[in-house]
Amino acid sequence: MNTGWSVNRIAALVIGIIFTLVGILGFFATSTMAPGYLFGFGVDVIHNILHLVIGILGIISAFTGWPRLYNQIFGIIYLILGILGLFPGLHFGMPGDMRLLGITFVNGADNVLHLVVGIIQIILGFFVRGTDTGRDYRPTPTA
Repeated sequence: MNTGWSVNRIAALVIGIIFTLVGILGFFATSTMAPGYLFGFGVDVIHNILHLVIGILGIISAFTGWPRLYNQIFGIIYLILGILGLFPGLHFGMPGDMRLLGITFVNGADNVLHLVVGIIQIILGFFVRGTDTGRDYRPTPTA
């Protein structure tokens, strides 16, 4: 029986829920642009807002038939962020408050997480075909 829940759909929903929760909890660590830490990960208000937006988009994509595209797009974005985060020269700001590209506070834990999430989403988004009947589904042509 086909339940309509592909691996891409489940991943988009799980990532969406986790990132939404992290975005909300991040405001308890810092509600300003001052850097804070949530479970060892660097956060600030921009980082929290980004997590909320990306999380909500993941949840929406899981229920509107676009989870594969979500995993593809955010897999690329997170992989790029993870790679950029590995270069100290791309962190600007005051000592103790270095921001990736001068925008948001990240640390080594963030960089590793961005790389891992990016790789997982790229693998799922580009190499795992869905089995549901939504827009994620691509029937195999028959001759």
